[in-house]
Amino acid sequence: MRNARAAPATHFLGVRLTAEEESLLDQFQHANDLANRSEAVRAMVRGTAGAAAPGPELPVTLEAELEEVVEEGYARDLDGALTLALTLGLGELARTHTERIPALRERARSASSRRRDRKRADREGRGLLGR
Repeated sequence: MRNARAAPATHFLGVRLTAEEESLLDQFQHANDLANRSEAVRAMVRGTAGAAAPGPELPVTLEAELEEVVEEGYARDLDGALTLALTLGLGELARTHTERIPALRERARSASSRRRDRKRADREGRGLLGR
């Protein structure tokens, strides 16, 4: 039982499948009433033609902000606006890790050292006063 095609198949692709993948292919074949596995693979390939990969689902408010970036001319389209936002965000994240976090750690160490010095001075003072 051979289906008529617009153009004859000219290339052979040998693909190794796991047992699970083979079972899924067979299920697809039977669900779509296709003559054989080759037709099933062709149907899958034709089904993906022209289908753009879906982008990430964004919250409405974030999508509105990205659209505003496009409208202001900072990016050509939503993908460009998202790329710009991620690039700027990752740059800020890198600065945070290279500049700000070490400064925060140094401040924390300094504050800890001052607290420790105050407690030691307090204990020495109490000892001298006999309390």
